[in-house]
Amino acid sequence: MWSPLVPVFLLILTLAGSDLLEVEAGAPLKILGLFPHPGVSHFHFFHPIMRGLAEAGHEVSVVSHFPDKHPAIRYKDYPLTGTDKLTNSVDLKFFEKRTFYGHFMEFFLLHEWGKQACNSTLRSEALQQILKRRPGYFDVIIMEQFNTDCMMGVAHQLQAPVIGLSSCVMMPWHYERMGAPLIPSHVPALFMAQSQDMDFGGRLANWFSTHALNWMYKLISVPAADALVQYKFGHDLPSVGEMVKNTSVFFVNQHYSLSGPKPMPPNVIELGGIHIQKSKPLPADLQRLLDNAEEGVILISWGSMIRANSLSASKRDGIVRAVARLKQQVIWKWENETLPNQPPNMHIMKWLPQRDILCHPNVKVFMSHGGLMGTSEAAYCGVPVVATPMYGDQFVNTAALVQRGMGTILNFEDIGENTVMRALKKALDKKYYDAAKLVSHSYNHRPQQALQTALWWVEHVAHTGGAPLLKPSAVHLSRFVYYSLDCYAILAVTLGTIIASWVWLIRRCCGSAATGKTKRD
Repeated sequence: MWSPLVPVFLLILTLAGSDLLEVEAGAPLKILGLFPHPGVSHFHFFHPIMRGLAEAGHEVSVVSHFPDKHPAIRYKDYPLTGTDKLTNSVDLKFFEKRTFYGHFMEFFLLHEWGKQACNSTLRSEALQQILKRRPGYFDVIIMEQFNTDCMMGVAHQLQAPVIGLSSCVMMPWHYERMGAPLIPSHVPALFMAQSQDMDFGGRLANWFSTHALNWMYKLISVPAADALVQYKFGHDLPSVGEMVKNTSVFFVNQHYSLSGPKPMPPNVIELGGIHIQKSKPLPADLQRLLDNAEEGVILISWGSMIRANSLSASKRDGIVRAVARLKQQVIWKWENETLPNQPPNMHIMKWLPQRDILCHPNVKVFMSHGGLMGTSEAAYCGVPVVATPMYGDQFVNTAALVQRGMGTILNFEDIGENTVMRALKKALDKKYYDAAKLVSHSYNHRPQQALQTALWWVEHVAHTGGAPLLKPSAVHLSRFVYYSLDCYAILAVTLGTIIASWVWLIRRCCGSAATGKTKRD
């Protein structure tokens, strides 16, 4: 069956300055997904959209590192191979020493990941199969826009409208391409530990970080992508920095109830929590543990990339000793079979059905790294969070939790028995529970479920040939003009000229008067 969102009539759209564009709206769309980054947490945001489109009756082709184990009928994978996936790959020893400029170092790490992903994807057999399709074959191309815009070169070859996706809140370089205002005074940069409530020092640091990262991306990452794309497709291609301005719609993994409201044009669509599916039955032993926990349960999980078993012995023992003092049962995502000095109320598991555990009514606190997927699930289920951010967007996610009153921060370098105990006791306070439930209400009560919103917009972009009426003219303005700095400059020059003229006139008059008086004397 076709999606109920697809009209059963022919959509005839008259575009200004062009011929009539006719799209057979009742036919299934041909949709391509391009996801070169090997991080599974990113793909958790993309996969529900692509699978949902296939289940709605569209023909979906997906180039990624993560083939669907049970694909829908119209879902076809083109797997990327030969690259290590970023699963359980982050060693916590890396975060033992931090510097103020650490987030700039992270930029260069992302830059290297982007170059590697671009190079390997352009050379892959999976992409070669896709490029055999004629230009115009695909109705829509959906791609991740993260640390490289390399895939815009592929979209240029295939001549199809583009929908960009970000698995995290928008990065500094995402705003201009969508014609959105970049306002560091109250919109925190991705790598900053700031919420929308910033003091002067926070705003100054955020302003510097936002603009520095934006220019670093333009001056470093864009030329690197251009070199790889032009080597593949020819030097007559435009820069990816220009091609990316043709992005029709941008899907972003954020929601105002958690990250705060932001001034966005209608071509930026919030889809936070789209990866959260219907609950599934828990394993019987886990269900019993949760049901029988009279004092409640605390869940500890630091996501799919971080290896908890790489903790230093002192930090690991500090957590263990703190847990031993608690009345609650504690479940910890731990990659080893054993845990030294494991207390009877601690239960270790290599893999956890995190969403289903968090939504159990006996779960009282989520001890997390502040990753956006887990943070979204905590907001969805209404569970207070003790967050220990370590890299990337985890800092800004944690700051949002704290600002919303449903989270408290435990810095990685401060982990110890007493600090863990204080943080957990704080999060167990009823005011954190009440704040979490308030966020949960807004997070869940939307005019339309996130997946249905995504499907509607994908179909709309296809049926309108790229949603041209949705594109702000601001996309093609320089930031100097966008923020009216040219007008301010003219105003300043005009005022300066008037003031200078009056000063000159006053001096001239005073000088003439003084000369006349001297002559009379």
